[in-house]
Amino acid sequence: MATPRLKITSIRAAIPYKLVVVFSDGTQGTFNAGPMLAERGEGTEPLRDRAYFAKVGLANGVPTWPNYFDISPLWLQEEMEKRGELVRPRPVRRPQ
Repeated sequence: MATPRLKITSIRAAIPYKLVVVFSDGTQGTFNAGPMLAERGEGTEPLRDRAYFAKVGLANGVPTWPNYFDISPLWLQEEMEKRGELVRPRPVRRPQ
């Protein structure tokens, strides 16, 4: 059986340069995009404008901006895990 592809089910921009995300596996958190935006690149240049950064949306579960810059959900989750920004859901305890 194939492993389902990780997607983002909910996203919103927060000030300054943060993304509040919920993943399809139930994990969630707030990603600080500041370090990513500090790296120079053609795709990230427009995102340094806060109003433009706030235009993030989802395209098939992938965070995407109007200039077609996107972030892999798997990369985003791994980065958030490394930084301690990822929250895993608590297991549900079933009565015995």
